[in-house]
Amino acid sequence: MTGRARKTAKKLCLACSLGGHLTQMLQLEPLYARYDHFFITEDAPLSRSLSDGERAYFVRLVNRRMPLFPFLLLGNAARVFGILRRERPDVVISTGALNAVPVCYLAKLLGSRVVFIESFAKVTTPTLSGRLVHPVADLFIVQWESLLPFYPKAVYGGSLY
Repeated sequence: MTGRARKTAKKLCLACSLGGHLTQMLQLEPLYARYDHFFITEDAPLSRSLSDGERAYFVRLVNRRMPLFPFLLLGNAARVFGILRRERPDVVISTGALNAVPVCYLAKLLGSRVVFIESFAKVTTPTLSGRLVHPVADLFIVQWESLLPFYPKAVYGGSLY
């Protein structure tokens, strides 16, 4: 790749939680595989398998029911900030959930574009992470038309499944 081509090639950050969020992100492989990309996801045996063929960074698995939740999330955010400053992605693509919210906000702060894909599992009500990221998303995609009224700037993209 020439120096000029490097400047125009996009670098993607793929931010997601475990489970269905990671499954949906992996379904986007035909899209992200042609770009320089890396994952930010939660540290667990399933996500560690990404290390075999992908550049992946791991943050602590947290949920809102954990003691000291806000402090754990802030610790993850500090780690994410360092990763984003080092990697400098042009675009963050996120399928949610909780740990992806700070990634989207920090990336936006650092000048990245944010694409958020609302969860397939939510048919009639929005997710908390979707409601939090919607204001900073450059492109917000819902997989169910029934969610369009909740997100004024959303577009219907259909199912990833």
